[in-house]
Amino acid sequence: MNKQTVLSCRNVGKTYRDGTLNVDVLHDLNLDIYQGQSVSIIGASGSGKSTLLHILGGLDTPTVGTVSLMGLDLSKLGQARLGKLRNQYLGFVYQFHHLLGEFSALENVMMPLLIGRMPRAEAQERAAAMLEKVGLGQRLLHRPTELSGGERQRAAIARALVKQPQCLLADEPTGNLDRNNARNILDMMLELKQELGTALIVVTHDDELAQRFEHTLHMRDGKLQSVK
Repeated sequence: MNKQTVLSCRNVGKTYRDGTLNVDVLHDLNLDIYQGQSVSIIGASGSGKSTLLHILGGLDTPTVGTVSLMGLDLSKLGQARLGKLRNQYLGFVYQFHHLLGEFSALENVMMPLLIGRMPRAEAQERAAAMLEKVGLGQRLLHRPTELSGGERQRAAIARALVKQPQCLLADEPTGNLDRNNARNILDMMLELKQELGTALIVVTHDDELAQRFEHTLHMRDGKLQSVK
């Protein structure tokens, strides 16, 4: 059975204006991400990895080319529809957890569900179950300052996955962690990907971690090259 295409980009390029200069960051990229697929993107700092991730997630727009999410061309959607689509189908994780310090881990993970108008009791139940999956079942009421770095990143991943998105986009999700914590976080992400059927796209500078994915792409001079 053919797997559904979650994200697709065609002939995508990105150019930034720097004074009187045009700086080409991405060149003629074509990429398809399928349901349940895991892909790592590696490359030097400034090679365009994060820019591509932001464009795939609808957080930035390409200068040329098209990006489609679940078959819908993002360029043809208004901001309200685009935001709703992102909230429904995508999850985001960054190097820094971006948890809200005044809220508990449970409340942070509930946020996407409450934004999506889920009843509070149901959102609380779903968030608690997801925190249990990431090993934080005993830390529900702890605020970010009361969690370790690895625990904060686990909570951020739980928040990204609580709506069971079709695709999780992660930008250097282990870049702020020591080697042991980085391995543990990656193990957990890959296990949850398998369990939930979520596609996983991870930008990383760590070649060792990148090799754990089904496919590895190398970003060089704004172009993607397949490593495996």
